[in-house]
Amino acid sequence: MTDKLVQLSIADLTALQAISRETFADTFGKYNTPEDLQRYLDSAYSDSQLTSELNNENSSFYALYHDNQIVGYTKLNIDDAQSEVQGPDALEVERIYIRPAFKRMGFGRQLMDYAIKSGFQLNKKRVWLGVWERNHAAQKFYESFGFVPFDDHVFTLGQSRQRDILMNKILKK
Repeated sequence: MTDKLVQLSIADLTALQAISRETFADTFGKYNTPEDLQRYLDSAYSDSQLTSELNNENSSFYALYHDNQIVGYTKLNIDDAQSEVQGPDALEVERIYIRPAFKRMGFGRQLMDYAIKSGFQLNKKRVWLGVWERNHAAQKFYESFGFVPFDDHVFTLGQSRQRDILMNKILKK
């Protein structure tokens, strides 16, 4: 069994779109109306939206492959690509998504380890992320890496306004 992390490019658009839709729907589908979910998937993971994100020099996508199949991915943002203004000393982990069949197998941990390592390599002072207030498992996961809440914001999915907790980890050199 071998795992490898690969930076995605525009050539990977179709694969990124497929895993994004699959993992988002798996995580949040049961908490939202089918109509709201579909509108979100069609907008957030459209060809044009993902192309724009893949072409943004301040965003990076990394897919984790296990035995030659993609099991999950992360999206990291710096500078003006961050979803909330956090300044030049911060790295945002915008997404860590694991395909349903591969959850609780350590793949999310590998992606988070990589994100934190990236923060150090980029000389950032902190790594931050947003997590849905009702996703307690994810909150506990992030806490296990030393993330703590520092703020919140509203995430709108269709007609639903949801609260995300913003968490960060201070990087000590």
